[in-house]
Amino acid sequence: MSEFVLEHEVSGPLHTNCYLLYDKKSKEAALFDVGGKIKHLISIIEDENLKVKYLFCTHAHFDHMGGLKDIREKYPEALLAFHKNELFVLENQGFFARIFQFDSSLIDKLDVEVEDNQTLKLGDLEIKAILSPGHTPGSICYYFNDCLISGDVLFRSGIGRTDLYGGSYEVLMNSINKLMKLPNKTKVYPGHGDFTDIGTEKEENPFIGSEDILM
Repeated sequence: MSEFVLEHEVSGPLHTNCYLLYDKKSKEAALFDVGGKIKHLISIIEDENLKVKYLFCTHAHFDHMGGLKDIREKYPEALLAFHKNELFVLENQGFFARIFQFDSSLIDKLDVEVEDNQTLKLGDLEIKAILSPGHTPGSICYYFNDCLISGDVLFRSGIGRTDLYGGSYEVLMNSINKLMKLPNKTKVYPGHGDFTDIGTEKEENPFIGSEDILM
């Protein structure tokens, strides 16, 4: 059985939660949503002598990708992974991306086109991709060992906005309904703000009523 560690650091101009996941046995690691400088997580990678295998993106908004250029230079063997529908989002960044001088052309190539229900491995740890569109067309949540990295799909007492390029409230609620079928004990690690769990969101999230949850 795998022994894994999940660490996090808030980074970038919009205070994005960046996560470092690694398997203690194999020393394989993945970074999720590198929105800016992540000095703390890099220090862990170096102290633990980790090999960064994947650079996962839940979606392609600038605040979740702003630190990728530097990270790709530092870990050139790491594979950039997200859903192919996010390539359109990457090419259609909005006003705030321009304010913060985000240049999507610096992201370089997509190495792994993540698909719905695809399983990716860090050592013996299996990470399942859950396609969760609505905030963006190709938003992906990543599920492993009763943990969910939810990006900007699901927050503590909130949901992702749907007024940006490719967003849809109806599609987002369908995605959230799918997430609500995960075990109540599933810990949720969102793209911004505090951590939560599926059971708490079923009971307390004002956007999720019992009539919205299809059993």
